[in-house]
Amino acid sequence: MEILLHSGLEHPSTLWIAVSAIIAFVLGIGVSTYGRALMSRFDEAAEETN
Repeated sequence: MEILLHSGLEHPSTLWIAVSAIIAFVLGIGVSTYGRALMSRFDEAAEETN
């Protein structure tokens, strides 16, 4: 039980902290994927003009 108390699992907002961390992680992956897709479009357009 001491490990649970020291890790902060008894904190009332632990669920909200975990949920917000997961949402931030998923949004980061989404933004990265969108950015790479957008960048590949510009790379293709630059190759066509050369």
